[in-house]
Amino acid sequence: MSRRKDRSKEYELISNKDGVSSFVNQRKEKFADYLIDVSKYVLTGVVITSLFNDVTDKTIIYLIGMFVVIFSLWAGLRLTNKKKAE
Repeated sequence: MSRRKDRSKEYELISNKDGVSSFVNQRKEKFADYLIDVSKYVLTGVVITSLFNDVTDKTIIYLIGMFVVIFSLWAGLRLTNKKKAE
């Protein structure tokens, strides 16, 4: 039942013009949080995998992992850029 109430609140936000921007901002923030989490998990996965497994070519794993980490962190932080509309 509470889920239905949550959805009705989302639809209320969509119904008016200011609500649409609020709804879009909420989605952007959630996606930004997701990208930042991906960055943390990839970094952890690359470090732990390379330490515990006998990987012959660690430099490629580090380069690809760091590229993914930096790109997802940059994109997540870029989406959470909170500039006040004047």
